Amino acid sequence: MTAEEINFQGMALNTLGLLTTWRAEWEALYKKLLPDYTALQTALGQVDEKAQLRGGLGSAGYTQAKDLAEVKALDAAMTVLNGIKALYMDGEHPGLATLARHTRSSLDEMRGLPQVAALEELHKQALPLAAALAEELVTADDLLALHDATAAFKPLLGTPRQQTVAGSLLREDAVLHLGDARKALHRLDVRVPNLGGQLPDLVKEYFRLREIVDAGHGHGAALPGLPPKA
Repeated sequence: MTAEEINFQGMALNTLGLLTTWRAEWEALYKKLLPDYTALQTALGQVDEKAQLRGGLGSAGYTQAKDLAEVKALDAAMTVLNGIKALYMDGEHPGLATLARHTRSSLDEMRGLPQVAALEELHKQALPLAAALAEELVTADDLLALHDATAAFKPLLGTPRQQTVAGSLLREDAVLHLGDARKALHRLDVRVPNLGGQLPDLVKEYFRLREIVDAGHGHGAALPGLPPKA
């Protein structure tokens, strides 16, 4: 969220906290305050839920999984690639020239979809040569391992984009819930003053907190604590 949205959230949470502290007193006097209090509580709860979900979309776990899958795919590729190089070296398969020029480093440097395409091409050209590759100690299990490792690696290449889209949607939801919180507060602003005769300290503190919109940035920090009831 933006700094302004974070500041608003912090102010709204403090205001909600004040109303919660005094709830027994004001609810006994003014039950019509309850729906807007509940609406504020629900809206801020939804904002917090979306923030937690968004925080769970971190890239550290994804990056580790992708790196491990890439290493596994390259490991499987090298067994097959060495067999391809051996066949090409014998001079009986000139069509393997392009594949035979590959090394672990060249495959690693490709990255992303070109890397996956090269691994898929290696498997594609190796399959019809399975019998000849078997003489180079490349087994059917080795070919299957290359196929499976590449298939497992490929879907991970799209994960960052998926995370970005999901995070954007969650942020939009959070902003909508902040809008609901604003509506609830505006309605409370109309009714809370009516408690001035019976609960003047509550009313005074309510509007003091409502003015704190630019108090600080980040996770609601720098907002004042709630004073005890008089």
